[in-house]
Amino acid sequence: MRTGQQYLESLRDGRRVYVGGELIDDVTAHPKTRGYANAIAEYYDLHLDPQHEDVLTFVDDDGTRRSMHWFLPRSKEDLQRRRRYHEFLFRHFKGGIFTRPPAGMNVVMYTQIDDPGPWAENSRFRGKPRDLSGNIERQWARVTSQDLSISPMFLDVQYDRGRDDALGETPMLRIVEETDEGILVRGWKAIGTSLPFVNDLLIGNLWRPGQTPEQTIYALVPIATEGVSVVARESRATPDADPYDRPLAAIGDELDGMVYFDDVLIPWEQVQHIGNPDHAKWYPQRQFDWVHTETQIRHGIHAELMVGLGLLITQALGTASNPIVQSQLADLVRFRETCRAFTLASEETGFYTPGGLYKPNNVFVDFGRAYYLEHQHEMVNQLIDFCGRGVVIQPTAKELDDPYIGPRLEDALKGASVSARDRIAMFRQISERFLTEWGGRHEMFEKFNGTPLYLIKLLTMQRTEYQVDGPLTELARDVLGLGDTEELARRAEEAEKASHYANVRYQPEYAVGQDVREGYMREEPVR
Repeated sequence: MRTGQQYLESLRDGRRVYVGGELIDDVTAHPKTRGYANAIAEYYDLHLDPQHEDVLTFVDDDGTRRSMHWFLPRSKEDLQRRRRYHEFLFRHFKGGIFTRPPAGMNVVMYTQIDDPGPWAENSRFRGKPRDLSGNIERQWARVTSQDLSISPMFLDVQYDRGRDDALGETPMLRIVEETDEGILVRGWKAIGTSLPFVNDLLIGNLWRPGQTPEQTIYALVPIATEGVSVVARESRATPDADPYDRPLAAIGDELDGMVYFDDVLIPWEQVQHIGNPDHAKWYPQRQFDWVHTETQIRHGIHAELMVGLGLLITQALGTASNPIVQSQLADLVRFRETCRAFTLASEETGFYTPGGLYKPNNVFVDFGRAYYLEHQHEMVNQLIDFCGRGVVIQPTAKELDDPYIGPRLEDALKGASVSARDRIAMFRQISERFLTEWGGRHEMFEKFNGTPLYLIKLLTMQRTEYQVDGPLTELARDVLGLGDTEELARRAEEAEKASHYANVRYQPEYAVGQDVREGYMREEPVR
């Protein structure tokens, strides 16, 4: 395990990073980036603290102690151990304000190391065949032995979704040439989180209609590779602000961004898969199942924080005993307990993967994430409603410290059972998280993290147990006396033969592959 200082040194590697239009020489020193870099350095140092050894580290099969962000769960108890690890980190960093620490990104390689064969076997080459077998295993050995930080980049630039062939015209990352040394690539990948602060980019694809073989690339690329440029959004960090006034933005900002590859040579040993769009239909989403498990745990911590803030602020305002307020607080508690219940259910009903990992049940992970997104705004609004105007009228630390006006402010703004400073600190935490530009970015990330709400539900319904021939129709078929699915199919075939429209044919209304519109059909009776 590396130290925080070693992590900071690894970021001084000549990487090309733009933040808000400015080219940053050193992300560990610039005011726009140093706060978050130091926060992740603290993250690494936490793992080396003997006080937290049992929660944050494990000993691998070779007897080497490693960070839990490399821990591969092989039982339900292992999953519970990973959950306690994530919960510790989210609580430590102010209730989950950092959505993409290394613990939340390194897991993207779990599916690959669990079952690496198909990535090499399914590759397609324009030139002579290449043997990519063993690459994933060697890459895993490298990132774990050096304790690196990875950021997945699977999304591509937005394009004209009204045309199936538009994707092929976009300047997204594509293979320009296959050489004896590797693949020469050019174009954009978007979007990734914490890009200026990681060591390697794990590039890949989430399949889209019209994706070409040249655009289908999976590889692990060091961010300091020649020709790689990171273009991050404007930083919302306020490094010079008083932490009392800006309790979260003063710590730093987790920057999202795009990456441009300008004729970058990726050596064959860094390549995992190329050339087969069909591969992107099956495997990448399985990688993000592990990422979303960590997301679900973070949502539970968010909910726990909302409950705590609600209880504290209503106590400070003297409204906690009001029956209406108690009912509203019960809604917050129910929100938190329901989020937690989905997590526990995913662990209890987990399953074993081809490589022997014990994986939480995707259905409960996805439905749990959907539940959080559907109800989070309601809970936030309730929390703000508890505060009233106090959430926007807040004296600064400088005003509270003023010898003349400070004592008068403290006398006017003290709570029912807390000091004015403590009461204002509650208001400021709620305001920073939910009402500022810094907090708005955080909320938008949670809303679109990996998959937006509609897609979470769509992908969940595509799981086999929720199909018409799955176990959930068994009771209904029994009640209706319809028999099993084979019997249903036989009866349907007989009914079709007896139908006046025996020659009805079905034609796809849209030829869009596996787009969400697939399945909309048009009946055309043939006379």
